[in-house]
Amino acid sequence: MLLEFSYANFLSFKNKVTFSMVATTLRDRKVKTEECTFPIGDEVKLSLCKAAAVFGANASGKSNFIKALSFYKWFILNSSKDLQSGEAIPVKPFALSTDTKGIPSMFEAVICIEDNFYRFGFEVDGTSVVSEWLYVRSSKKRSKEIELFYRDGVKCEIHQRFGIGKELTDKGMLRSNALLLSLAGQFNEPTAVSIMKWLVDTTIITDSSEKEVWDRAVGKLDDENVRRKIVAFSRYADLGMEDITKSDVGVLSSHTSFDENGNPTGHTVFPMKDAESDGTIKYFSLAFPIIDALENGKRLIVDEFGAKLHTLLIERIVSLFNSENANRSKAQLVVTLHDTNLLGSNILRRDQIWFTRKDGYGACSMYALSDYKVRNDASYEKDYLLGKYGATPIMDDLSKVLEQDERKI
Repeated sequence: MLLEFSYANFLSFKNKVTFSMVATTLRDRKVKTEECTFPIGDEVKLSLCKAAAVFGANASGKSNFIKALSFYKWFILNSSKDLQSGEAIPVKPFALSTDTKGIPSMFEAVICIEDNFYRFGFEVDGTSVVSEWLYVRSSKKRSKEIELFYRDGVKCEIHQRFGIGKELTDKGMLRSNALLLSLAGQFNEPTAVSIMKWLVDTTIITDSSEKEVWDRAVGKLDDENVRRKIVAFSRYADLGMEDITKSDVGVLSSHTSFDENGNPTGHTVFPMKDAESDGTIKYFSLAFPIIDALENGKRLIVDEFGAKLHTLLIERIVSLFNSENANRSKAQLVVTLHDTNLLGSNILRRDQIWFTRKDGYGACSMYALSDYKVRNDASYEKDYLLGKYGATPIMDDLSKVLEQDERKI
């Protein structure tokens, strides 16, 4: 499970921000705590949120937050095997301030795997790993955090529990542009393998990955059990499709045909890509990642979640993750979106609602609604649109812009 993710000096984020899925102690009259959170650890009294939604104006940092998560995942999984010696690291620091010139970008996550909490992070610039660290703490009461290794440039201090790390560094196998954790994972070090598997089981979906997600969904149709679940999930959304199959010409969607009296006469099959709406295609692509996350306790992170999907459908999907019955495996959902209806649907607690905001110097920040003192009867959606929580666009009078254009003509 994901507890926290922190990053700094990356894209539009200048200063360190921390996104947290750790449930606060607040009591929300609108939403039952047991529906939105789950406890972790047998002895540590800690609960995590099942879902979180990030709101904000255009260009306020929502997508860059997802890109930070994507870079963290990609660099851990691929830095040792994909980057060649001397190859540049594709990290993009904040570029609108002289304060950040020559300063590395930082990324760190706190995660829970079985009975252990891991805190792994690193600092990188365009050429090398500046620092890297890994700590572990048991979920048992009064347990202390243990440093498994700390890397400062090429110098590494390694605990005996991460013994293979010392062996790899002593042999000079660690490159300056690769992570020690990534290298250790290639040599099947148990902790590194566990963390990397956790990342593989964390699906991140952005606009740029839509084709990859579609192709994966199409591939899953070969598994009859999975195909039936995808079809059932599509019926759940009232898309009008009775069946979804795979053929030599692509994915086919089946719809019921009727005579002039409204009696069903059979089924008509269409090529999905040609006949179905963009929203239907997106929902089909999302079906397997959603099912997979809920059944297997994985994490699903989606940028622009509300694009092409009906507002009520968005509510229903988020409700599945918040459900005690549907989400028994401790799956987590993190989405960015503009659809404020979710704020007024009594589905999310205040610590599940996050905002991004850009200041006058081009730097973005991130914060939770639980940071505000909010009345129990407050309308989150109304107050957000009124600007009480920030993270809304500050717009000039467009009519004046049009009047200026008319005068020029």
